[in-house]
Amino acid sequence: MQESLEPAIVRALLDEAIAAGRLDAGTLDAGMLSRLGLDSVASTGTRIHGLPSSAADRSAAGNTRIKESRVATEWADPQSAEASAGPIGVGQLLGHRYRIERELGSGGMGTVYLASDQEVQGESFAVKVLKPEIRDYPESLALLREEVRKTRSLQHPNIVGVYSLNADRGDVYMLMEYLEGKTLATLLEEDFGRGVPMNRAWPLIQDLCAALAYAHDHNVIHSDLKPANVFITTSGKAKLLDFGIARAARGRRTSVDPAAFGALTPAYASCEMLQGMEPDERDDVYALGCVIYEMLSGKHPFGRRSSLEARDAGIVAAPLSSLSRAQNAALSGALAFDRDKRTASIEAVLAGLGGNKAARTRMMIGVGAAIAGCLILFIGWLLWGRPAATTAGGRPQDYSLTHARSLKTKALALDVDHDDPDFRDGNRALQEAEKQVAAGSAAVGTPALVQAVTELSVANHSGKRYARLGSDSGEIKVALNLCQKSGSTCAPTAFAAERPRMEILAPFFLDLTGVSNRDFSAFAAAQQYKTGADRDNGLYVREGSAAVFRQGQNWKSLQDADAPSGGDTSAYPVRGIDYESARAYCISRKKRLPTEDEWEFVARGIDHKLFFWGNDPYGAGADATTRRLLPVDQQPAMGRFGNRGLGGALWEWVTSNDGGAPVLRGPSWQETDPVRERLAARRIEDPNHGYGDVGFRCALTVEQWPDAPGFSAN
Repeated sequence: MQESLEPAIVRALLDEAIAAGRLDAGTLDAGMLSRLGLDSVASTGTRIHGLPSSAADRSAAGNTRIKESRVATEWADPQSAEASAGPIGVGQLLGHRYRIERELGSGGMGTVYLASDQEVQGESFAVKVLKPEIRDYPESLALLREEVRKTRSLQHPNIVGVYSLNADRGDVYMLMEYLEGKTLATLLEEDFGRGVPMNRAWPLIQDLCAALAYAHDHNVIHSDLKPANVFITTSGKAKLLDFGIARAARGRRTSVDPAAFGALTPAYASCEMLQGMEPDERDDVYALGCVIYEMLSGKHPFGRRSSLEARDAGIVAAPLSSLSRAQNAALSGALAFDRDKRTASIEAVLAGLGGNKAARTRMMIGVGAAIAGCLILFIGWLLWGRPAATTAGGRPQDYSLTHARSLKTKALALDVDHDDPDFRDGNRALQEAEKQVAAGSAAVGTPALVQAVTELSVANHSGKRYARLGSDSGEIKVALNLCQKSGSTCAPTAFAAERPRMEILAPFFLDLTGVSNRDFSAFAAAQQYKTGADRDNGLYVREGSAAVFRQGQNWKSLQDADAPSGGDTSAYPVRGIDYESARAYCISRKKRLPTEDEWEFVARGIDHKLFFWGNDPYGAGADATTRRLLPVDQQPAMGRFGNRGLGGALWEWVTSNDGGAPVLRGPSWQETDPVRERLAARRIEDPNHGYGDVGFRCALTVEQWPDAPGFSAN
């Protein structure tokens, strides 16, 4: 049976083939489009994913839904607008949305402009227009798209946000976070010609190391670290720019020379990078060493010679008078020309440069194995309420290097804050233990290992954690696409409250289930409590997309609709509750309502999913016709800590992040609009009234995270 595709899909496939370099844009002239019946179909830049490549494959796929990319306008063919009105410049409008205001600077990869968003009042972005030469390398374009996608996931306080890769007027440009300040290169040139004093440089060095370590933990190599790619904000924070661009420009096993269009800076590139070897974390270590040396002295360690030139000439970086012998040795290790002899990690560089504090730590460790070991075990007993030397079953704790490393890996997977004191000190102890083992000391039970295991364990259980919240530009585009498909009218301004951000959260516990009819009934009876619906003699229920006031209804009358006739409704979630009634219940339990950040952190999980069922708007669990409200203990456990019913059960009251009016996070089982089913979606209602699809759950500030062994909220 022969089948056909929609013309718009065919055109999108052709556009993608052009963008990937598989098809010459000149092939699609007017005559060819007419013969294909596509002369009236505009090129949209939409990319189609998951489409079977042959008729046989399409037949086998049956009724599988064809879906758009999560970022439908992420990439448009750079060749398709070649004949439009000249190069990008001040005053022009990019993507029918971003007005170029002024040039901010230029570098090896292109020119950066300030652009104002014409759809979101007061919003500005930095737009980096890449050099035209990059279009000559189709594979590099594909890798650049891949690197931008990876970089977009690196939401860290010391990494400049990258939102999308686009094309306009034949030029490729990146949409990035706009910051006030200057690059480190400019700072050194204009303000610190002889270098930045160590007391002012140290916070910047910590920022750089935090950003690089976070990127490496997420398998992203910078590949072009240099002073021009370090931005110092007006508040004194260091942020890294241009992650992955040099890696993309290098291509995969091709003859592309990234230096030809400025994607690699020889003075900061390791020997291995200059020799075209596969990227490695230690390439960034070498570049970091160069940047730190130049930051502290105002001079490049090898007189701006490349690493290959310096190595072949036998040049050694002169020690810096501002550093101790140990600190100079640490910097020298980062600058080693041979990758195998170079410092292995960013964390090790930071630990080596720690100065007097690191020296005091080593001196304390050297006081004596028995005394230090007993002291650390006693601290562990105080922190945990049980001896740190044994497990719950009485077996000796594992104080091996392997175990300590596994605890650090776990901390990184849990997104433990790198500035948390326990993580920071435990990581430093681990670095010391690694040095001792390398020098031939025992691999098990040394004081440094005891300290590392103890403090990293505490960090995993009790340390603050990074929370990646809100919706990035790609996720907003998903919402806009869903709006258009449902026939609704949406604009980016509707999602302004979902700004992407990184917050740091202290341990808290979010109830595993929503509050049930049974529990709320007991509270209301004991307190003689009247809800908002009781006072209003009615509440609001949904009829289609409208909320209709139903006189005489309250949370009790809603129970009758929750289960089959005659069934027990006490285990179903209570609904029809106003904000103040929810708050009063939680206070009676010595708890509180969660904040928006806490609710989203738990609901979206470690993988930051878009919907409670996953990232696919049409995936399993998205069919609203199969949903029904279930007892609280039968709802699916989709939250970070096994929490049930977060999304797909009831909208829930939470306190706002800024202390303003409370909001609802959800959605409820009644939602059919996928835009409102997103876990980042917010709903604004009058907190004084009850609503038929609204419930709540409580939260509690605790000392340990719910995923800590033996955790108890009591």
